[in-house]
Amino acid sequence: MRSLQHLGYSCARITGTCPDARSYITSDPENRTVFVAVEDAQNTIRVLASTSASEGDPMAFVQLAEFPAMPQQNSSGAIVSFTYLSDLQVVCLATFYGDIMLISKEKFDRGEEAMEIVGTVDAGIHSMSWSPDQDLVVLITGEKNVLEMTQDFDTITEFPLHVEEEGEGVQHSVGWGRKETQFHGSEGKQAALKKVDPNQFTVSEDDDRQARIAWRGDGSFFVCSDIDPRKDARVLRIFNREGVLQNTSEPVNQLEHVLDWRPSGNLIVSSQRLPHKHDIVFFERNGLRHGEFTLRESAKYKLLELSWNADSTVLAIWIESETRTGKMQKSVQLWTANNYHWYLKQHIMMPEGEDIIGFAWDVENALEMRLVSSSGRYHYYSFAWMALTSTSVGEDNAGYVAVIDGASVLLTPFVYQNVPPPMCALTLKTDKNVQQVAFGPTLAGNRMAVLTTDKIYFFDVPADARGQVQQFELAFPRSDDNKSGVYGPPRQLRWINESQLVYVRYDEQTATDVLCIVHFEYNDSQSAVLNTVPLNFMVGYLHYNVNTEDLIAEAMDGSVYEVQMDESGSRASKIHQFPEFCPWIGTAVIGPQADTAERCVFGLTERSKLYVNDRLLSAECTSFYLRRDWLVFTTTSHTARFLPLDIEFDKFMLSDDIPDANDESYRRLERGSRIVLATHGKPALVLQMPRGNLETIQPRAFVLATIRKDVKNIAYRSAFIACRRNRIDLNILFDENPQQFFGNIEAFIEQIPEVDYLNLFLSTLKNEDTTLTMYRRRDHVIQVENKVNRICAAVRDTLMELGRDRYMQSILSTYVKSSPPDLESALLLLAEIKEIDLGKAEDALKYTIFLCKANKLYDVALGMYNFPLVLMVAQQAQMDPREYLPFLQELQSFDKYYQRFKIDDHLKRYEKALRNLAFAGDDRFDELVEYMQKHSLYLTALDEYANKPQQKKVILDVYGDHLMQTSHYEEAGILFTLAELLEKALQAYRMAGCWRETFSLAKQLQYSKEHVHALAYDLIEYLKDKRRYQDAASVANDYANDIEECVDSLLKGSLWQEAARMAHAKDRSDLIETHVKPGLIEGYTQMDEDIDEMKTQFSKQTARLKELRERKPEPTQVLPNDDTLDNIDMFSDTTSMYSQFTRYTKGTLNTSRTSSVSSVSSKASRKTSKLRRREERKRARGKKGTVFEEEYLVNSLKRLYEKASTMQADLGNLLRALVPFGYVEEARAIQHKFEGFLASLKEAMGTIFVPLQLASSQYQQEEGEEVPNQPVSIEKPVIADTKWKLQIL
Repeated sequence: MRSLQHLGYSCARITGTCPDARSYITSDPENRTVFVAVEDAQNTIRVLASTSASEGDPMAFVQLAEFPAMPQQNSSGAIVSFTYLSDLQVVCLATFYGDIMLISKEKFDRGEEAMEIVGTVDAGIHSMSWSPDQDLVVLITGEKNVLEMTQDFDTITEFPLHVEEEGEGVQHSVGWGRKETQFHGSEGKQAALKKVDPNQFTVSEDDDRQARIAWRGDGSFFVCSDIDPRKDARVLRIFNREGVLQNTSEPVNQLEHVLDWRPSGNLIVSSQRLPHKHDIVFFERNGLRHGEFTLRESAKYKLLELSWNADSTVLAIWIESETRTGKMQKSVQLWTANNYHWYLKQHIMMPEGEDIIGFAWDVENALEMRLVSSSGRYHYYSFAWMALTSTSVGEDNAGYVAVIDGASVLLTPFVYQNVPPPMCALTLKTDKNVQQVAFGPTLAGNRMAVLTTDKIYFFDVPADARGQVQQFELAFPRSDDNKSGVYGPPRQLRWINESQLVYVRYDEQTATDVLCIVHFEYNDSQSAVLNTVPLNFMVGYLHYNVNTEDLIAEAMDGSVYEVQMDESGSRASKIHQFPEFCPWIGTAVIGPQADTAERCVFGLTERSKLYVNDRLLSAECTSFYLRRDWLVFTTTSHTARFLPLDIEFDKFMLSDDIPDANDESYRRLERGSRIVLATHGKPALVLQMPRGNLETIQPRAFVLATIRKDVKNIAYRSAFIACRRNRIDLNILFDENPQQFFGNIEAFIEQIPEVDYLNLFLSTLKNEDTTLTMYRRRDHVIQVENKVNRICAAVRDTLMELGRDRYMQSILSTYVKSSPPDLESALLLLAEIKEIDLGKAEDALKYTIFLCKANKLYDVALGMYNFPLVLMVAQQAQMDPREYLPFLQELQSFDKYYQRFKIDDHLKRYEKALRNLAFAGDDRFDELVEYMQKHSLYLTALDEYANKPQQKKVILDVYGDHLMQTSHYEEAGILFTLAELLEKALQAYRMAGCWRETFSLAKQLQYSKEHVHALAYDLIEYLKDKRRYQDAASVANDYANDIEECVDSLLKGSLWQEAARMAHAKDRSDLIETHVKPGLIEGYTQMDEDIDEMKTQFSKQTARLKELRERKPEPTQVLPNDDTLDNIDMFSDTTSMYSQFTRYTKGTLNTSRTSSVSSVSSKASRKTSKLRRREERKRARGKKGTVFEEEYLVNSLKRLYEKASTMQADLGNLLRALVPFGYVEEARAIQHKFEGFLASLKEAMGTIFVPLQLASSQYQQEEGEEVPNQPVSIEKPVIADTKWKLQIL
């Protein structure tokens, strides 16, 4: 779908005389110096070279050498080969009579002799060709020998060209694929019986009978073409680089002299002249035919040469044909193949009476070519591949794409149809080959101007390519080129308004371009008036935007000019500067509002850089298109990117975020896809694959933009259809504007009256804002809580008003879709309908069963205690009567509330079943108690029997026993107290350790003194086991009257002063010596040991922590992430790669060891719960030498700090007890020791509690990916400010 558009052109006169014979062109790819060899009528060969640009003459040529040439009988002249040798910095020229010369421009610039004859082949040189790497040169001598030499012209081998052998790779028939078994198309089976005699093959009358040589692009093979004297027919022989014959071509009748080998290496091209057609034929390396295409010339003509361009995409055919005046003229045709069809894209012709006598492609820039004409001029052409479309963004734009193919323009309106090339929807015919196509200034995009060599055709085509095509021709306006200096072909044709065309031509006098403006009247073929406006730059591309009426000209240096034309004249003003020339440009307005929007120029370079103004937008763009409010472009990574134009220019850039599945600005494409166009009337993007086939996609960005626009305009039907067609979540219809939706529910239903569509919408509702989760577009958040229920309720109310019978299914859908499903309301509605129309009720029930499970609906109906409805559901659900009828019959035999109890119990509604069982009567109380115990419904039973004391006591008793069994003794005691079961309450309180409640109940039960003492000692042991020493002492003192036990309990609780007080209060001073002082000494000793242990732990762990942090990680411990290990196919999915490579990387944290390197991406895997628990255990152990050791040490020291902080109060109490009893030295010693320990803790706190260093240095983190469970900084502990010290010490 792309055409070859002529971009740049320049010319310069290289000789004053008019050359006659063929001229040769070569160039230095490094500094782009052009060398030309011409031969004039006086048989003089001149070698010229372009010089550096000078003022007023940027393309000047200087003559390097001149020498006479011997007259030749052939028409091609004396020059055989003319090649620039990059290694030697010279031009190698070979002549037909055998001389090989080297011509150096460097020597010429130094004033030395530029030409040097390096050798002569006595027999003459009929053909000569250098290998692509210029290490070898192959010649065919006058004796028909093949001579292969090095770059220094040392002979490698020489052998005769015409031999009987067919080569090492000759094909041998083994009987398969005989001609008799092949398909012969329209010729029928009789074609298989025809016998072809290769001996009858002849030479074409147009053959120049000269030898040819062509190399394959990689330099490993070359082919020689010459007339075999024994066969009197032209034969191709393929040799390898060493000169060994590999294959000989199959016999081809009237095979001609033209020859070239496609640089990509797959085809050798030549031509075949037959009586009824002239074919360009292709051969494989094995010499077998491989297709052809037919030339379209109708007049007398012959082929001169043909040549592939550097990237094998364009085949140039140099042809000499008869003009309308009867004269022969030489021209160049450019052909390209796509989708197995050959297109004639350009036909380069000189003005009448002037021929192309020299032609060459640029060796590096594939779409640049150089010509020499018979007027003595050098011509430079540059081309670019472009999809010819209208720049209109109007919704009525038919999306026409024009494809140039010879004298035809192939059109397809992609809004209406997608016709795969080489076919098309509409073909426009002209008298001569088409050069350019320009779309008209209408927004419909169905008018176009077609330029040939002498006319401009105007076409007005129907939008859908069906109907009458209106056409008129405009004679091409001529100017006096000799006086004006304007030369060269018109290029960059643009139709800018109803009566104006513009194009660019080259001004040879000023060496710049001129803008040609053609004024005409539509349908008047002779009304053309030409005006020219000189420009001070060389135009590389001329762009016209129909929407903004911008005419933009880009210079070859990347400067962007705006061309303004008004009554006062035309002028070009510079508006932007691209960093380099962009063959593809476009203009658009960027901004959310028209008054603040900024006009921007987009440009794409040949190196895949996409610029907007002077900002680089992407460095991997391969094609782009501007669609109304979008920029879409493809990338070298085979993706399509979409950027909205309705945003601020400062925000107009690609996001650095990794795209996810819901990113509408990103889409994967087939490799090598290019944009043809994006239609404006519908959200479609047309792509062309490398092989030529088309693919139309509807990108999510375009679809969502259309849906949002329709929702904004309350066009819910078109938005719904777009969502349904493109599988867009229908929640977007509500989420885009919830308030608008609720305000236009009736319009929504009127636009979408189909019940099935409404049901589809309701069934997809979910409590989620899709504009934030799936289709992120805006920042504000809608209320998603209870969203589904609110929509269902609103839609249901509206449907009820519009007609319940018509929208019955949708109303039922609103009940079922509610969260949770309101099936009971749906069944109530069905029951109501059943009373009116049984048939409608059954149909509605069938639909309801379709929406939800029949068993669930059966249970809901059963739970409504509506047996007719239950039977109808069971019958419509086609349930087995043997499953439900016996149960229903059994229920019918019960009374009302017991029947409901059985139903609720069957439906596992146990609480409701218990309540119905309570209503069934007191005679079923025992069953109720058993049911209550079975399902633990004690609170429900208490609620039901709150006003029935006898039953309530039974329930309280049973509930208390249940709590006793579950070890909730205190609550059981409360329940037994309520039930007036005091003995059971006392036992429950005793087991709970509630000594106050226990002794209170003992008093009420009038326990004896001995019984109370026993109960007291029982509670004392229990309280001491629970470390409730204060309570144990109180029980011992108040109820056991045991002062020794009381003091002992206080001493075990470190309540030293209280123990002394109790001893003195009870007049037991002897206990001071026997109990209190020994207890103090024991407490002091234990406290002292604890402080020593803490000091030892602190010393060891701080030293180890310092060692860990000061030691640098070993080089083998930290390894960079190697992406090449992510997808190694040589390992199986169960290969273990756990080693030192994964010891400290995410492999041990993120993925299983058995799948760290496999065909499944390890980056995307997540830890299982087992691995997570294993890691937590490792972290808790803090094993020495692991990455978790530092974190373990810091956490351990934090716990040490917290222990020391709480120890201050205990130590203060101990000191205040030691001193009064005379243990002053002991108190002073332990206070000093602990005080020093606290000081060391506070001093080291700043160095211990810092961000973890070991783990952060060992973990490797992917860019943009978070390392899970990476250790973080541990919070510093706080040492409480407690007054524990004694100042007297």
